[in-house]
Order: sequence, then C-alpha cells, then structure tokens
Amino acid sequence: MKKFCKLMTALLVFTIFSTGCTDVAGRNNNKEIVVWSHFTDSEITELRALADKWSKTSGYKVIIHSDKGDNRAYIEASLRNMEPDIEFGVSHDRMEKLHSENLLAKVPDNLIDKNKYIPSALATVSFDNKMYGIPLSIETYGLYYNKDKVKNLPETWKELISMGQKQGFEYDINNFYLSFPILQANGAYIFGKGHNGYNVKDIGLNNEGAVKGYSMIQDMVQKYKLMPETIDSITARNNFKNGKTSFYISGSWDLQELDESGLNYSVVPFPKYNGKQMMSFVTAQVAYVSPKSEYQNADWSLIKYLIDNSSKPLFDITGRIPPFKVDYNIKEVKNDPKARTFVKQSEYGEILPNVTEIQALQNVSKIMLDLTSGKITAGECGEKIEKDILDFIVKEKQ
Repeated sequence: MKKFCKLMTALLVFTIFSTGCTDVAGRNNNKEIVVWSHFTDSEITELRALADKWSKTSGYKVIIHSDKGDNRAYIEASLRNMEPDIEFGVSHDRMEKLHSENLLAKVPDNLIDKNKYIPSALATVSFDNKMYGIPLSIETYGLYYNKDKVKNLPETWKELISMGQKQGFEYDINNFYLSFPILQANGAYIFGKGHNGYNVKDIGLNNEGAVKGYSMIQDMVQKYKLMPETIDSITARNNFKNGKTSFYISGSWDLQELDESGLNYSVVPFPKYNGKQMMSFVTAQVAYVSPKSEYQNADWSLIKYLIDNSSKPLFDITGRIPPFKVDYNIKEVKNDPKARTFVKQSEYGEILPNVTEIQALQNVSKIMLDLTSGKITAGECGEKIEKDILDFIVKEKQ
C-alpha cells in the first residue's frame, strides 16, 4: 500500500499529456484502448503481445503503459478525462477509493464463471455484492519447512512453537500482515464487517483476543527466544535458505528464489489453533474499467481475453498464482504442490480490507517492534495501534 505522492502524480499526468492522448474523444475516434499496468516490464511485454493478437480480430488498437502511480494520479487524470480505459494488474486495496468516487464500471453479468474462482479472490473486487473488477492473481502466505530436517509436520500452533525451539523458526515477526493470523485466531479483526461493507469505526485490534495475540507474539521473542526482535524478511529468508532454521512464514513471492537456491523444502497451510484452521490475509492483483470509457464492451472483452491467455505466462515469469480453485487452475499450479498450497491457504483466508483506512497500518511495524523488544506490553500495543487508526481516520476527514 503506497502513500499518496504529489511528485509522482505530477510526473504521471505530465507523461499522459506528453504521449499525445489529448482527450478521450480524440483517442476513441481511433478505436484505441489505453491500459495502465503495475505489472513488471517483462509481464507487460507479454501482455502487449497478447493484446496485439486480440487487436487483429477486434479492430481496436491497444496501448499498454507501465504505470507506477497511485490512486491520486488516476483521479487527477480522470478530472481531465485522461484516465485509461483499463487498469490491469493493480492491488485490490485501491478499489474502495475509486468506487467511492464512481470511477469503476460494474463488471457485466456472466462475463466470468464465478464458480471457478476462490471466494476470497472475488471478495477483493466486490462492493455491495456487485463486482467492479476481476482478480488476476492472488497472494497469501503459509508455513515453509525444510524437508531434510522436518519429518513430521506440526499439526497445531503449540507444536510449531515447540519444534521451532529445537529446529529453528523465524519470520518477519514485526510485519503485521504476517503476524495477523495469531491475532485473528484469538478473536481479533481489523474492521467489523456487515451487509453494507466494512465499519471502520468498529476496530477489533484492541479487544481481549487481540491483546492475547500480541502477548503470544511477544512470547515468541522474549520467552521462547525463537528469533531476535530485529529480525527482518531478508535475514529470516536467508537463515531458512541456508539451513539455519527449519520453519519460515512467508508468501508465494519467495518460491522462485528458494527454488533457485536448491533447498529441499516445501510449504503447507498454517497449523490449527484451538481446533480451527488458522487463516491468512489474501490480496489480489486486479483489473477494472473506467466508467467513462466509450468502449465498455471492448474493454471487458480485452480483459477476458488477457485473463484467458495470460495465466500461464505470468506464472512462468513471476510466479503469479491465478485466482482459480485448484480444479480449475492451470496445470502448472495443479502440478506444483507449493503453488497448490497457496491456493488452499487462500480458501482459508480472508481479504485484506479493501478500504482506504487500511493504510493506517502502514507504520504499525514500529509498534510491533516495541512489542517484541519488550518496550511495551500487549495491552499498550493494542491501544497504540487502535489510536493510529483513529488518528488516520480523523486526518482523512479533514
């Protein structure tokens, strides 16, 4: 989740003007569809090749720009009727703000077969039970383990802690995203959710369950000595890769590097806690259409074509896991037990709330560090995190 950046906004808007897209009407008179994408350069190259194939039968020209801007850049462009027709490959947490500004077109009914998708993936693009985008890939996290050292997998969180003391267990513990399953298992939640979406005034990070979870996280450092409070993702990954630890929590984004290292490892869903499967957050890269685009049918047709034809290339290039259930997924995922694990964990997961207020958690790692280093108590941690969110909400309203 990126902070709004005025400089980036100015640069992006300047770039749009300088490319010659002087107005939407002029662009559309040429049957031209403009796409902005946050995907990597190599992925965009693949998308351009696919778009060119689609163009030959559709009669539309497709231009795909690499875009590293944020919502403000998109909104600024929309005020000048210069936003793209499509954004393809952006984080789902951007959508709530754009939806509130009426800058998302509703997905046509029956464009996709929803039964093929992981429910949490569809939830990332839905508001009031209506879809305003389509998920392209999912990310979540699970429990990595060294197959040479771990012969019997821990079935419970308690067993994981016990085995970790003997065989080594590290991860980026101050990363709220990765540690949240411990909080959620005890009854914590970020924002309450009802039929009308999230209630950002209902904060569940300072309740009794959350405080118990913070205490468990603190104990992993202070009581069980599993890892230093200053541990970071790079150090934890390297220690796992080099065989110093046997367990490691991380996401699908580490598969490529660990595969290349030659380590004999695998990954499984989280163990159980109090008899229940531990959840994880699910995030998605998504595609959506501007309601101002004059070629809505063509826009959605292009998106559908890219989805149908890019899943394998994107998985090959960056390891992006398609948001489909295992039975409907590409054979590369079906045949890869590690990739299948992340699909399975996603079915246990829930989406990272797709509301602007989630940005209040950007700097929570500093509070988590104070917790794991023993500078504050579990109760104080909950109070500080709740206060950060409330302060953010007040500032957003100003």
